[in-house]
Amino acid sequence: MIQILFWPCMLVSLFLAVLAICLQKPKYLVISSLLILPLSVYLAATPRFYIWGLTFPFFYVGAAISTKKNLRWLSSLLVAPNFFLIGWLGITVLRQ
Repeated sequence: MIQILFWPCMLVSLFLAVLAICLQKPKYLVISSLLILPLSVYLAATPRFYIWGLTFPFFYVGAAISTKKNLRWLSSLLVAPNFFLIGWLGITVLRQ
């Protein structure tokens, strides 16, 4: 059951992040940070990401703070690692 929610939560978090930056709604970025939390906990259990896996929700929180301060460029910069991570993970899964 958990696996069914794993990918949709990641994709919805990316969609909400884009929506939040475009509409200047920081609460959507906070929701995105909660949606990406299962991925972060999963990555923190792997040797490659060890503790670094737990930092990805904080990128969304930082983007929410910068969105609240009308720094759209900084919000986009802080959300970018999550896009790269999910893209990399998707490509890795599809190549197996």
